[in-house]
Amino acid sequence: MRLPKTSIFVFPMLLLGLSSPSVAGDAAKGYALAKENCARCHNVEIGGGFKQRPPTFQSIAIYRKEDDIWARILAPSPHSGMPDVSWSLTPDQVQDLLAYIVSLDRPVSLPQ
Repeated sequence: MRLPKTSIFVFPMLLLGLSSPSVAGDAAKGYALAKENCARCHNVEIGGGFKQRPPTFQSIAIYRKEDDIWARILAPSPHSGMPDVSWSLTPDQVQDLLAYIVSLDRPVSLPQ
């Protein structure tokens, strides 16, 4: 059985104490992290225009499951162009960033 490449990174993180996402983080701290580390490429604000590359945080929240968001923070796809931030974030920061992204899962009004 072949495991996906992300499992090489995610499974060790599980063993090191980064539990599965239970969104126990602080969304306000996650927002600050997002502004500092992610806003260079992603639109991290609520209500930002949706785009695919790179996706806005609100579109990530709406279209992806928590487990997928968590895994992509820890082990971004090598084809995504996203820098490997997992090694520079503490477990608490990962949970804070996840809590912020998940908090953006709200209905979106379409332009008229």
